[in-house]
Amino acid sequence: MKVFFLVGSIVFTVLILIIGFQNFSAQVTGFQVFFTPVDLNPSLIVFGIAFLGVLAGGFYLGLINIIMKGGEEEAGGGMDLSE
Repeated sequence: MKVFFLVGSIVFTVLILIIGFQNFSAQVTGFQVFFTPVDLNPSLIVFGIAFLGVLAGGFYLGLINIIMKGGEEEAGGGMDLSE
């Protein structure tokens, strides 16, 4: 699970950085995503990037939760009946 959250958070963070630095000096009318011009409402562009940020934040939160729990994950899964 750690690898899943780590990879997901890295992918979404890099995606946000690519879109952000590609359009660093662009106006909203000349917005590009992977070198393709996008003609959308500026509000939708901002909401789309914010949604990517929410997804990245969710992956970071999951990663931090698993790291803080420590090594309590079971390798085999199933129910723990040792209580």
